[in-house]
Amino acid sequence: MITRKYCIIAALFLCTAVPALFAIGWEELHSRRLEENLAYRQAALQLRQAELRVAQSDDFYIPYLSVGSGGPGHIRYVGGEDGGLQPFTLQPSLTFSNVLGTTFAFGLPVTVVPSPAEDQDAVTAGDPSLTVSRRIFEESEATALSSRAALVRAQDAERSARSDVRITLVSEVFEALAALQTITDTRARLENARSIRDASRDETVARDLERSILQAERALIQAERSLRAIDDDILEHADSLYAEILDRFDDWVANLPQHGTFPGTSAGIEAQRLALAAAEKRRALAFLPYIPNPSLSASFTWDRDERELSWSLGLQFSVNLVDRGERAVAALERRENAEIERLRLDGAVESLDRTVRTAWEELTVLEIDSRIRALDLEDQTETTERTRELFAAGFATQESLVSAELALSSARLAAERAERSYRIQELRVMQLFE
Repeated sequence: MITRKYCIIAALFLCTAVPALFAIGWEELHSRRLEENLAYRQAALQLRQAELRVAQSDDFYIPYLSVGSGGPGHIRYVGGEDGGLQPFTLQPSLTFSNVLGTTFAFGLPVTVVPSPAEDQDAVTAGDPSLTVSRRIFEESEATALSSRAALVRAQDAERSARSDVRITLVSEVFEALAALQTITDTRARLENARSIRDASRDETVARDLERSILQAERALIQAERSLRAIDDDILEHADSLYAEILDRFDDWVANLPQHGTFPGTSAGIEAQRLALAAAEKRRALAFLPYIPNPSLSASFTWDRDERELSWSLGLQFSVNLVDRGERAVAALERRENAEIERLRLDGAVESLDRTVRTAWEELTVLEIDSRIRALDLEDQTETTERTRELFAAGFATQESLVSAELALSSARLAAERAERSYRIQELRVMQLFE
């Protein structure tokens, strides 16, 4: 039974002049795939979070502005004849965080009286204040290094996910075009080949033709099966999408280095170096779990009525004198993490070397496969031409000619597949140098 998808395939190849107005373009399809891709969406979110964490450390000059209700009560509305909105206090605050590990908070309480008396102001500003606080041992540098390592990893993950989507989409377009070509070419030849096989009287020739028919039927089934996993939009616009890919492909691989080149580093390695630097900073303070890390604070308030400055200093700390080994493990963790991160860095360097070497080798193998398929196509083209000449002269059977033409079709499709596989691998290699 002919399904709706196969009707679309037939219409695609019979109606070659499809109006461009209805054709979906590469950019639109690529954008849609990015929106639907779980890995990319997660990577993009993690990148945004990592950027925020770095900005919290770097952009310390950008303050937080907040306001809240202060005083012992809440903002209240009391019912009854003499009720109404009660007086309340607002406490605006301007805070600068992570300024060399120190937090500065400026406050100015404002009292609001909704129904003031004749000699009373509706809004009254209180005494301005400044509060400074920090811990003695502040690990802001290690925190900043960890944040930057996370940012580099997130950037690399987002870039890799985007590239994966592009490679997957290109692969689908290539596969769709190959499958559609296989179906169209094979179906056109099979019907004639079957009728000739059925009419053949030479068992040997018929057996050879049967082998060619079975191979073609196998290729046809594989092509039809692969089409079921491909987006209908790609099937409907495979030709135009393929043309767009060819137009863009040279730009995509324009920076592909010379064959066999190895990158000096990678985003993963740079991120690991930052993580190692952060771990070494923490290892230098491996004694912290054993000692108190007091929080110092200073408060300054300007009395507007008395025109006097009042201030205070505070010290707050807490330390366990006896525990169950938590402090020893925490100190050990600080020491061991530095060595662990160093081992991870060594592993990342070795992994990059293996990955790049394997990618180049795979590209070489696919290049060889492409050249072999091209030579096979040349040989089969010559064989088919000779068979046609012999058939025209009466020295070859029609069965031999049909077998040669089926073999030529198979060789042509194999050569095209090999060439497209090589192009896909170029994109994968390029991904390692982006």
